[in-house]
Amino acid sequence: MFGAADRHVVFRQIARIAALVLAAGLACAFLVRYAPGTMVDERELDRRLSEESIRELRSKKAQNSDVWANLRHYLGGLTRGDLGYSQSNNAPIAALIADRAPETLRELAIGLTGGWLLGLALAIPKRGWGFSALAGLLLSLPIAVIAYLCLLEGAGSYLVLVIVLAPRIFRFARNLLVQAYSALHIEMARARGVTEAKILMAHVLPAITPQLLALAAASVTMAIGATIPIEAICDVPGLGRLAWNAAMARDLPLLVNLTMLVAVATTVTMAVSEKVSPR
Repeated sequence: MFGAADRHVVFRQIARIAALVLAAGLACAFLVRYAPGTMVDERELDRRLSEESIRELRSKKAQNSDVWANLRHYLGGLTRGDLGYSQSNNAPIAALIADRAPETLRELAIGLTGGWLLGLALAIPKRGWGFSALAGLLLSLPIAVIAYLCLLEGAGSYLVLVIVLAPRIFRFARNLLVQAYSALHIEMARARGVTEAKILMAHVLPAITPQLLALAAASVTMAIGATIPIEAICDVPGLGRLAWNAAMARDLPLLVNLTMLVAVATTVTMAVSEKVSPR
């Protein structure tokens, strides 16, 4: 059973997540609303439209420009499970997210698994000493450049995400492992003839497990942020590509929903990271 203190902590975390998600949605709405060219509709350039049709388009744009009114309407629909309608895709937003989410979730699962296996394996001392320079090079390259180079070679988006995540995981895990291997009891275990594999499994990894769990939670946030440029360049029909198209079309309802979805995932992983981090 949860005590009063535990319930208070859980309630405080939920309240913080809700506040951050709402703030992210509002920030997205204001940025899109007041971005240059927001009130311009490219359909007005169609010479086949009459003056009345153009006035109707501008009237609809003006109706959708009130951020606070749209927010009240959105929150009212959210209580009924209605996320709104995407004008750029001519489809309900809930259906779009449900259709695109499986592809992005598969990409995240494969990318995180591959990135962790590769990064952690290379981080073990005496194995990945030659990877440090390559990791530094990959970290200095923008994610879009890595995705474009992989696209030229015919690599899938899953491999791109592994290449993006592995150097970051390698660098953090390498520092943790080097610090753990420098402990006095590790030298004593070596002097007694304990094998390196047993030292790693019985002494090193248990000592840094809390830090690795915190890094695992943070790597989820890294992966979510990387999916947008990767899917946009590799033309993957996922949520990242959907967000990119929504930004290009200035589809405010869809952008706000996707921003809040990312904010939920980010704040939850942050809360998990704080929970498992060593004090």
